[in-house]
Amino acid sequence: MCRDEKYMKDIKLLSSKKVYSGKISVRMDEFVLEGKRIQKEVVEHSPSVGIIPILPNNDIFLITQYRSAAGKVLLEIPAGKIENGENKEQAAKRELLEEIGYSGKFTFLTQWYLAPGYDTELMYIFLVTNLKKRYHKQYLDDDENIKLKKYSFQTAIKKCVTGEIVDCKTVAALFLYKEYIELFNKRIRKLNNNQR
Repeated sequence: MCRDEKYMKDIKLLSSKKVYSGKISVRMDEFVLEGKRIQKEVVEHSPSVGIIPILPNNDIFLITQYRSAAGKVLLEIPAGKIENGENKEQAAKRELLEEIGYSGKFTFLTQWYLAPGYDTELMYIFLVTNLKKRYHKQYLDDDENIKLKKYSFQTAIKKCVTGEIVDCKTVAALFLYKEYIELFNKRIRKLNNNQR
């Protein structure tokens, strides 16, 4: 038995009650953790997708949009929730078309929780290459005011480091892609060295 499984045996869920229901829901969980009774509010949110759209010259498309919770316009990767009846790839394709009007080749990279301390939202991250413009008009939800921005990938990384990009999914996705490219290039160099 792994250590995490043993740790989980010491946690006992006593109750889980929905206290609010809307586009998101909130539930109150009560559980025992290391002998202590704990109450925790949990936001129930649909799973979502995050998209890293890369152009052939390694430029990246990002978007800006107003985020009321932050009270400002943020620079982000395209993203959105998975609708009922969709799988993660269908949702990613729909979101990319709606938000920036492009399609392309989708590669699933990873998944992560956005705020597991209080939120159930699990985000699936896709890399998109071979981008092709499909629509010149955006198909946005009422609460979206998205503007498309193009940056060199290095500029986008610098914006993460300097604090110009403050959206955590975007920072994590950009550094994930940076590592992905470095590993890919390392494999290519190794193959080239082996062929000599």
